Amino acid sequence: MGWFLTHGKKNKKKATARRGQSAGPSWDPKRTLLGLKFAGAIGAVIGVALAWHLAEERLLAHANTRHASPVTPDDIVFSEEPRWMTPAEINQLRANIASHIAPGPMERSGLEQVVEELREHPRLVQELRQVRRTPEGTIELDVSFRKPAAILRMRNPVTNEPSTDGYHVIDPEGYALFGPVHLHDVYHLGLPRIEYVSSDYRPRDNQGEFRWQGNEVAAGLALIEQLKGDPVMDVIETIRVDGRDERQRIRLVLIVPVRPTAASEPIRCAIVWGMPPGQERSIEADADQKLLALRRVLADGNFRHGLWREVWVNTGSIRFPNAIRP
Repeated sequence: MGWFLTHGKKNKKKATARRGQSAGPSWDPKRTLLGLKFAGAIGAVIGVALAWHLAEERLLAHANTRHASPVTPDDIVFSEEPRWMTPAEINQLRANIASHIAPGPMERSGLEQVVEELREHPRLVQELRQVRRTPEGTIELDVSFRKPAAILRMRNPVTNEPSTDGYHVIDPEGYALFGPVHLHDVYHLGLPRIEYVSSDYRPRDNQGEFRWQGNEVAAGLALIEQLKGDPVMDVIETIRVDGRDERQRIRLVLIVPVRPTAASEPIRCAIVWGMPPGQERSIEADADQKLLALRRVLADGNFRHGLWREVWVNTGSIRFPNAIRP
């Protein structure tokens, strides 16, 4: 019986110990207080944000109502103007922009719509950097418009002659600015002409394509850039891009009219330039050598009297059709 009593006491102690170990930690009022402070801070921040948002909306509504002023075409100011457009066309562009902008000085949706619309017209706008409303109420557009670089004329694929559907004005990248129009409508621009462009490379406006495809227009523009600022450009009537060599590489031809003293009509002489600038490689002379030869041709009395109907300068020397077969 002594053993039974002794064994029973030990079991009670072990059970008591186990109950003490399984009991959870006691409540900590400091931690609870810290949690309440944190939750209160978050609630205060949210409340301030909501109050600020509501106050901002009321202030914007008040400003748009009290200080509203309709935007007119005269309020639209460009950092630069497309000088190739007529004053009436520029005023129409200003009117279109003004029609999208609400009278409220704090309205942003109209400005965003103007940005989106102008960027969707790559044949007019080259780069739009900023549209902003000034404190004076004007709308300033920091924009670069495309600039005319040349006049195009297509080639009729049936007759292989210049097309009769008019002329197109393009920028230095080959983007269509306007056309087709009559040549007299673009005379005031004084632009060089590129002719005999294949109709297969015409842009497809219905597919959002405003740039001439293929390499013909790019070849003509490269030569115009090469000769830009040189007096030879003043006597070149047109650049033909339909010439090809035996490997179907473009061979540019310059058409220069000369009028001998006794002639009633000018004689259009052809000067074969050859491959576009940058594509000569080891086949032809470089563009600078060709230009020197071109100057010598234009200064020669035989050429100015119409005795040289076709001259080649692609080797950097003055040659004639029966003397060279590149």
